[in-house]
Parts: sequence; structure tokens; C-alpha cells
Amino acid sequence: MLTRLIYLFVLLASGLLLGLGAYFQYALHLQPCGPQVLVRYALVFAGLFAVLALITGTGKIIRIVMSVCIVLTSLAGSVVAAHQSWPHRVPLNFAQIGVHIDSLVRSLPLADVLPKLFMGSGECEKARWAIVGIAGSEWALMAFIVFTLAAVFAARGR
Repeated sequence: MLTRLIYLFVLLASGLLLGLGAYFQYALHLQPCGPQVLVRYALVFAGLFAVLALITGTGKIIRIVMSVCIVLTSLAGSVVAAHQSWPHRVPLNFAQIGVHIDSLVRSLPLADVLPKLFMGSGECEKARWAIVGIAGSEWALMAFIVFTLAAVFAARGR
């Protein structure tokens, strides 16, 4: 029963962060930059694996597989969120190396696109919104850390 509550928590927390991101994007017209989009994908996948764990049951194998998937997704999301949060705490001049998402979408293949997402973007050099003085990417980083700990705890549960 506790493992189901943990998966429900992961689902609700990822849904809350995705909802906040959608609100800021569509209601306040703040367009996300490349790393923010990747963080959203990681939140979607963490929530998706939590839903799959809730739907399929709490068998030991399923619980371990879904927890591993949540941990891997959360680790990837935390790397991207940490990469995005770093310029907020250590300001650098990113104006020289700005990359716009439109140009990235037009320039395929993905082998050329994905590295550019992590090179820095003038669009993400400062936090556009914050709650209690904490930027959205930092909230996502904290959530991914909690998701990782929760998934490890759920995998060990009975």
C-alpha cells in the first residue's frame, strides 16, 4: 500500500510541475528554452512510469522495473535541471553563444541538435519565474532528487 502512495506522489508532483510550466507558458506567455523542454519530457516520463506502476500492480518485478525507470528518468532530468540552474547561481555571459529552439528544430539530425541544447542559451540565462525565490529549474531539480529517493524506497518496499 505504501508503494502505491509513493507512485501516486510521483505522479501528482510531476503533474503539478508540468501544470505550473504550462501555466507560465500559456497564461503568462513565457516560452520555454531547450533545457526546459527536456526537463518537461523527464517529468512526463517520470509521471508515466508512476502511472504504469499504479495500473499494473505492485508485484516485486514490476515494482523494481518501474522504480528503476523512474530513477533513470529522474537522474537524466536532474542533470538537465542542474545544467539549467547553474547559470542562475553562477552568472555568465551567454549572449555570445545563444541558440534558439526554432533553429534547432530545423537543423536535423538529432546528433547535431542535442549537443546544442546543452551548450547554453541566451534565452535561459536568467530565471523567468520563481516561487519563494527558487527558480522553476531548481524546483524540478529538487523534485527529481525526491523522485529518485522515493523510487528507491518503493523498490525496496514490501
